[in-house]
Amino acid sequence: MMKPSPIALVVCDNIYKEPSGKTALVGLFNRINAPRVPATHPRMSIYAAVTDVHPGTQFRVRIEHAETNKVVAELEGPPPKEADRTTICDFMFMLQGLQFPERGRYYIQFWGDDHLLLQRPFEVEAPEARED
Repeated sequence: MMKPSPIALVVCDNIYKEPSGKTALVGLFNRINAPRVPATHPRMSIYAAVTDVHPGTQFRVRIEHAETNKVVAELEGPPPKEADRTTICDFMFMLQGLQFPERGRYYIQFWGDDHLLLQRPFEVEAPEARED
């Protein structure tokens, strides 16, 4: 089976769908500066777009720590019912109270069935713990 063709993977604060059908991505970012770890990020939105979608393809977004491969979030779902091979499918994931157990690099991944379609690095920065 052919895999879907990736177009975009964006991390931002909010995604708004306008009544006209347009989508607005607000507050794009690639890192979180936390006061300490573990860190709780109040809100993160992930936008993904693909085309060449085949019926029955299941999609998921996953966030994992680069060194430990520990998964901190995973959401999944099917494409829109009207999707076909020429349709551009937009996916919007909203995550609230996301927990990052340690500092460092994380990967935000977008999967179609068992195929990694898109991946982008994401940094969680926090001061080193001091021993007094």
